[in-house]
Amino acid sequence: MSHFLLLTVLSFGILAGPKATTDGYVYLGHNEDIPGDKMLNIYNVPAAPDRLAGLWFEFPGQIGDSYINEYGVCLVSNHTPSRENKARGKFDYEIQTKVFNQARSAREAVEIIGAMVGRHGYKGNGRSYLIADSKGGWVCSVVGGKRWVAQRVPDDEIMVIRDCFNIRKVDLSDTENFLGSKDLIRYAKRKGWYSPARDGAFDFSKAYSATPSSVEGSFSNKPEKKIHRRDVSKLLTEPSTRTDDTALTTVFTMNPAYPPERGTVIWVGFPNQDTAGQSQWTIFTKVPESCHRYPDPDMALARHFSDTKDFRERWPEHFYWHYLYPETNIDVVPHDFLVYVPKQPRDESKRDLSKTGDTFNDHFHVLEDNVRGLLHAFWTQGSFEAANDEHVVHASSADGGKTWTDPVLIAGSATLADPKPVAAWQQPMISRSGRLYCLWNQETTVKKHLCGIMCGRYSDDGGKTWSDPEIVPFPKRFAADPEDPSIPPTWCMWQRPLRLGKDGRYLAGCSRYGTDGKSRVEFWRYENIDEDPDIKDIQISFFNTDGDSFDASKVVRDEDYLPREGLNVEEACVTGLPDGRLFAVMRTSIGHPIWSVSSDDGETWSRPEILRMKDGGEAILQPCSPCPIYDYKGPEARSGKYFLLVHNTFDFNGLTSYQNRGPLYKLDGEFVRGAHQPIWFTDKGIFSPRDTGNSFYTSYTAQNGKGVLWFGDQKFYLFGRILEK
Repeated sequence: MSHFLLLTVLSFGILAGPKATTDGYVYLGHNEDIPGDKMLNIYNVPAAPDRLAGLWFEFPGQIGDSYINEYGVCLVSNHTPSRENKARGKFDYEIQTKVFNQARSAREAVEIIGAMVGRHGYKGNGRSYLIADSKGGWVCSVVGGKRWVAQRVPDDEIMVIRDCFNIRKVDLSDTENFLGSKDLIRYAKRKGWYSPARDGAFDFSKAYSATPSSVEGSFSNKPEKKIHRRDVSKLLTEPSTRTDDTALTTVFTMNPAYPPERGTVIWVGFPNQDTAGQSQWTIFTKVPESCHRYPDPDMALARHFSDTKDFRERWPEHFYWHYLYPETNIDVVPHDFLVYVPKQPRDESKRDLSKTGDTFNDHFHVLEDNVRGLLHAFWTQGSFEAANDEHVVHASSADGGKTWTDPVLIAGSATLADPKPVAAWQQPMISRSGRLYCLWNQETTVKKHLCGIMCGRYSDDGGKTWSDPEIVPFPKRFAADPEDPSIPPTWCMWQRPLRLGKDGRYLAGCSRYGTDGKSRVEFWRYENIDEDPDIKDIQISFFNTDGDSFDASKVVRDEDYLPREGLNVEEACVTGLPDGRLFAVMRTSIGHPIWSVSSDDGETWSRPEILRMKDGGEAILQPCSPCPIYDYKGPEARSGKYFLLVHNTFDFNGLTSYQNRGPLYKLDGEFVRGAHQPIWFTDKGIFSPRDTGNSFYTSYTAQNGKGVLWFGDQKFYLFGRILEK
């Protein structure tokens, strides 16, 4: 497909049949380009007697909206100008809304378009509709007046379309693969656009295109190798396919093995986002209020063409401006401290690969250095998540977080131009004497995300200088690890270790990814940090491993939900209770966080249960996304006053639990002595109003009675926010 990338385009679409993709899904990818003023709104459209339910991506005043309905029929379109300069019809925008409202398959969508155009005519000059469901995809091209033609994309081929018709040879007798106007060829002859003697076999694109000389290539091609969704996402963000006018990127992936509500995932990218920034939606993902200007989709449809001015002035809080105008993006989530703003541009195509990759900032850990009166910040940084330049950095603050030093590289590669083995997911600790430790997951010759050994460095001068990197020996391997000893385990720790273990030793939850495809949670205790050991002499005890590790299949669930990725438990966040026990909250793939308690400093844990607002209360909803919980008085305070961050939404019809990480809510929690679930929660409103990208790998400090949550916003900016109970 490389030859497609050489062209500058105004709009771009790609359809891939199920035998042309690595997973057997049908793909429909599209860039919608709209010059000038624009505003994207996203609506959940409810079902009605004359209308199917679905998801509507609306650009007021424009024809180029995108849709997917409850039957998994998705539709996008390109302006494809024709030679027709006289004939006009009755419909244009109404065509796609009727498809959205009524089509139960991609073929039926084509038939609806054909009936409307054939009977009443197309009002515009020319347009090509890209339509797909889990069985395959079609291109339906219409011309001003009553002519139209549609071709099915072969299952083992890929179709690419730009801003001109791309259907070439037409065989209307092959009704499995072609549909169209019966007089398609006869009309072209009458207009002088086609002559068998002059042109040979009929070619729709050459006959009907506004610029026949620009027509090239075939309708579709067999790829040299099967493609993955990531290939489509990357293609749509290339400079040659995305322009400054690109208003929306969508990739619809349709799994034929599941019903549409579960088998369809929509990958959504907004202006100035790279591939890694695309978020996952489903047909029934709950759309945040910030994503539409009117609360009712019927009102939006009624005013689609009549209310098209002063968008930004009238809806200043709308989500879209933060993508369209990146300079406003930093102020979306309230914050009191600004720790880091990337120096590289958000637009991947404009970055300098010879400079530090810093547009991915995650697993943000801040801890207090009471010996020196400093705050130390550590985080994983890179050009994007899982990039070859993921590295660990350190910065410090001497004024309580108001100002910070420039980050210093601790491990890994700073640039994509000079890649080294990936270093990530650091665990910082400080001994009672003030020795500062930073341990991390270090990639070896085995190239696999999260797979690595543990390495570390220490500093005795507050991070000014560091010891040479050394390996921290894992004491033993577990059943979940690969049998081949040359392959490291796959593991990740997100919450920084806290002094919640026996005798105040550091304790943290670890996500361990097994060879059986499951993820589990175990707990690690660092036994001798306060003895200031060398890195190679650090001792770790492992608890809740192997058969004792948490298993989501054993959790009593309210919903019988099985996601594509299986039943997983990950990312424990631990806090202390006033009665001496520990309380852990974990993300899962079952639509809820789960909780467990330990009465012996984290060595053994109760059987995990769904997290609820209170005993017998409403279950808290959560996609597969981190759910931090902290004690207001400090992460190790055991005060009995807590806060929890959750999305509190989930679509149990979704194929995957990795759903859109939209607005983030803060729940206040209070220890209830004698209760079964020891912390009960009340809703305190929105913490982050962002429509997507709220993946909060956080830390918390409390100084002089003031608590600060340190968090990464969209894994891009690094902030601190004062929280008070």
